[in-house]
Amino acid sequence: MKIIFDLDGTLICSKKRLHELFCDLVKSRDLSFSSYWDLKFSGNSNQDILKSRFNYTTDKINEFVSDWMRDIESDAYLEIDTLIDGAKDFLEEISQNNELYICTARQSASQATKQLENLAISNYFQEVFVTEQILTKEELLINSGLKFNKQDWFIGDTGHDVITGKKIGTKACAVLSGFMSEAILSSYSPDLMIKNITFFKSVSILSLCFINF
Repeated sequence: MKIIFDLDGTLICSKKRLHELFCDLVKSRDLSFSSYWDLKFSGNSNQDILKSRFNYTTDKINEFVSDWMRDIESDAYLEIDTLIDGAKDFLEEISQNNELYICTARQSASQATKQLENLAISNYFQEVFVTEQILTKEELLINSGLKFNKQDWFIGDTGHDVITGKKIGTKACAVLSGFMSEAILSSYSPDLMIKNITFFKSVSILSLCFINF
């Protein structure tokens, strides 16, 4: 079985990194971590928050976006990230009998690879696909030459991840450890929704039981 993982919000908890960068760029700590993520889970983009909470003009928003893209994958901010609790043990176990891949919309392949090495999980994956903001995840995976079927899974934390899984012919699993609420993710009709990736282990074991039966 092939299992393709998104990175941020799926394998890695990057919520603190995003909040820290937001506060640094607006030069304010008025918006707490919990308030920021309450707004994000309600469907607000950074641009929405900048308009409603900080009265940003279009020019200031454009400047913010440019600075955000410049800094979001820098070493200083990536060091804030942590693995999802239990992720390493989960990967160690599930990699024994499955092919694991990562597909992320990060800008920099080299920074993504370096972070995986620093977190000591790079060895669990057959390949790491990075869109570098050029291709979509779907295009990247279709162009990879890999063949997918309904025994395979795409696991991610956004609606785009669910759509990608369906379009490449795998089942789609949505995790609630990332950047979207359960209500929003449900609207994309994933085949499975779980709290975080560690809950996928019981699902995969159950699938094997059905296959053996």
